[in-house]
Amino acid sequence: MLAEQTVLDDRWYVTNGVVAVGPVGFELLTRGVAHGRIPAGSFVRHESWKMWRPLEDVGALNKADRQQAIAHFADISAAIDMRASDPDNEPPPPLSEVESRSDSQPASRPSLRPAVVDPVGVLSNASSLDDALLLALSTSVTAASASVGLLHRVRNDLGCVVTSFAQGPGAEAMLGEKLAPQDPTLVAARGGHTVVAEPHFGEAGRYLAGRIGRCLSNPCGLAMVPLVLYGELVAMIELGRSARLFRAREIARVEDVVEALAERIVVAGWLG
Repeated sequence: MLAEQTVLDDRWYVTNGVVAVGPVGFELLTRGVAHGRIPAGSFVRHESWKMWRPLEDVGALNKADRQQAIAHFADISAAIDMRASDPDNEPPPPLSEVESRSDSQPASRPSLRPAVVDPVGVLSNASSLDDALLLALSTSVTAASASVGLLHRVRNDLGCVVTSFAQGPGAEAMLGEKLAPQDPTLVAARGGHTVVAEPHFGEAGRYLAGRIGRCLSNPCGLAMVPLVLYGELVAMIELGRSARLFRAREIARVEDVVEALAERIVVAGWLG
């Protein structure tokens, strides 16, 4: 029933970290691409999805394959709570000491300027807390030039912290996963501390790699930025890439995104 309904609902969202548009029909979206109003490199999601996909990947599908993709990712998104509630669903283990690695090459300097983002402008388009969290995740991935992004949300109703939104190749496989209560990244997040993995992964880095490594082979750059409001952890964004370590200024830009997200949540009163 869910798959049948989502095929009928032609509502899409698109963002590139500077602008956010939606909901729009797919035909209108493709016309925007053709006329240059929607830039290449943007990310899109169907209204029923809890993850972002590259615009070019979705645009390359014919209608039948696109409808199949809508149904597939909608079913994964709808199963998040069920998966998180399953007592047999154990949190992903950290990378073992044997597997833990470092980048043997010196961190290279990017040849291009960091991507421009406008978190305040993008988040002004959010109509709900879920919309804001999804937009903040995509903007963070763009701001840090990351390959993979996961947003974990505190779910007091489920008694755990759950991977609720995702972006990147294979990242949807992490939706519905739980974080272990003793996870050092979660401990740091509750204290309001950002974590950036060192060249040789420490405890927090190994837990980060245990998650990011399930959707990105040989992760090198790893980071976590928490969203804390009124002294309580609300969510945490984790980022990863394999090319090189993250630089401090890249993660500082993600912290700016999270700060804009916090302000948007407070102004909108989404936490009651």
